[in-house]
Amino acid sequence: MNNKQEWNEFLDNLLFNAIADYKNSKEYEYIKQQQEHIDEMLTTNLTEDDKDFVEEILFEIGLIAERETEVVYRQGFKDCVWLLRNLGIVA
Repeated sequence: MNNKQEWNEFLDNLLFNAIADYKNSKEYEYIKQQQEHIDEMLTTNLTEDDKDFVEEILFEIGLIAERETEVVYRQGFKDCVWLLRNLGIVA
């Protein structure tokens, strides 16, 4: 395994742990309840075809948002390491 692969695995582990911690938060519980409410609205207010269409769009939007969040998280971590190195705190 080369340095880049090790770095990516390290970042993946940090991201996984951050997500796990988030899923144990009150904020996550609130968002989960909001998602259940949205699902209920979709079920009761749309036809089956409309519901499938909206769910597909929401799923795609969610994937895009998830990827953007991961990219920003990784860049923030890299920026933090760069800053600490330039300050001489990390070799």
